[in-house]
Amino acid sequence: MTPLLLLVSLFAVAAQPPARAASDSVQSRLQQLADSVIAARPRMPGIIIAVEQQATGKRWSVAAGLADTARKIRLTPDQPVRLASNTKTYTAAALLRLVETGRLSLSDPLSKHLPPAVDSLLRRDGYATDVITIEQVLSHRAGFNEHPAVPSYVASLRTDPQHRWTPREQLQWLVDSLAPVGPPGAQFRYSDSGYVLLGLIVERYSGQPLGPAVRALVRFDQLGLRHTWWETLEPTPPGVSDRAHQYLGGLDAYGIDPSFDLYGGGGIVATMADLAHFLTALLNGQVFANGATLDTMRRPRSPEMNGYGLGLFGAVVGGQTGRGHSGFWGTTAMVFPEAGITIAVSITDQSESRQTNAVMGAVLRVLGVPR
Repeated sequence: MTPLLLLVSLFAVAAQPPARAASDSVQSRLQQLADSVIAARPRMPGIIIAVEQQATGKRWSVAAGLADTARKIRLTPDQPVRLASNTKTYTAAALLRLVETGRLSLSDPLSKHLPPAVDSLLRRDGYATDVITIEQVLSHRAGFNEHPAVPSYVASLRTDPQHRWTPREQLQWLVDSLAPVGPPGAQFRYSDSGYVLLGLIVERYSGQPLGPAVRALVRFDQLGLRHTWWETLEPTPPGVSDRAHQYLGGLDAYGIDPSFDLYGGGGIVATMADLAHFLTALLNGQVFANGATLDTMRRPRSPEMNGYGLGLFGAVVGGQTGRGHSGFWGTTAMVFPEAGITIAVSITDQSESRQTNAVMGAVLRVLGVPR
């Protein structure tokens, strides 16, 4: 089905009279919506939708399609997925918690906080780490290129999927293959490599490996994020469902070693319900000690991506403005503050993820949010 016909299909589901009173009615209509997406997109393996309504605290999660296309196992709402770049929001929040506790400043030069060997590696490639600031790295304005932009790096997903990458190896791949994109602060350039550096800084100043460090700094346990963890850097939580298979144009990525995207730019595995709840709590001020820190995080530094701040960007969906992030494997989460609604969506084939905005728009209509 074409994107236009998909929109028509979603509109037909969402245009039914909004169910404001009965939670079970909302649940059934969201399930109908998920089923309609899979029916309209036969090449889409599966979809998970989680919604949190801030005024009432109500949460809904639905799924449709398959968790594993080879074994024909049905996808369920409680199955976690790799979040990929949604992880950047957690990494940025952890860095800002370190700022709150006085262990570093956003205006600090990168060279002040990097391991000396990593700093030397970057300097030899022309990166002015004594000028680049922590804030510029967080906002993708540091002049960094990114190692996933090297075609042979992405090709390794197919040629060597079990390779165990290290952060130093990924940064070496960057400097051996690509030059800086420009001087610090001159332009926006999205960079996973920059967030790998931030991950190293979190480890240095927390005194812990990245997974446990972010868990403690962002307060996973206090927020009730029981199905969220850093893959292979922390134990899998007890009782969690099997991770859903995610695909790249039909390639099953389930068995690809997570170190391909693990060290700050990606790495977290979570359910969509946990992702929605984290973003709700973050933007409601439950992560930081000071409201000014959240304001700092939210404030756009560039017009790109509808206003990229520090690990957050904007989106306009169905007439509503949201803030959140997305991830390579087809995950997106957005808080729509005027509507008081948070939506997290996982579309389990990356090549189908462009449908996400249409799905979120339909979810808003199900909840009775006007255009």
